[in-house]
Amino acid sequence: MKKEIPLKNYFILILVILLTILAVFYMRDWYNTSKEFYAQNSVMTKVVREIKNDEISNYILENQKFILYVSSGRNTNIKSFEDEFKNLIQKMDLGENVLYMNLDEVDVSDFYNSLNSYASSTKVKNQIASSDASMYVFTDGKLTMLLNNVNNYSMKRLESIIDRWEIK
Repeated sequence: MKKEIPLKNYFILILVILLTILAVFYMRDWYNTSKEFYAQNSVMTKVVREIKNDEISNYILENQKFILYVSSGRNTNIKSFEDEFKNLIQKMDLGENVLYMNLDEVDVSDFYNSLNSYASSTKVKNQIASSDASMYVFTDGKLTMLLNNVNNYSMKRLESIIDRWEIK
């Protein structure tokens, strides 16, 4: 006895295969788009607020003590560091005390000139330099401490440094 398969089952099979293929291509495009987005932007914006260069002076007036983290969102060399640093900020509950500035859209010389005007001493002024990733500590409206190339520091060392800064 040979059992006959209805023709509609073949149409259903073809429809399921086509929908599966379309779903796979859609997920592939979505993955590539999100990968490209994160390659162009920093993961820091997920845990801290982003600030623009022209907003810093107003923010300093309103908030007396905070850390400004500065880096390029397109720099692929610091992506793994930023993933770990993001976790450190969450662990230390510093989301409200750390700001992020993306240097990709900023005139870097103007930015460093404005930092010089906030420096609390010539020692701090002399430390201001271009680096892949930097942290600037503002206390009472002045730039009091900074770290250049923080991407070269271990998370344990950064944690102890931030603890010494007594940001909270």
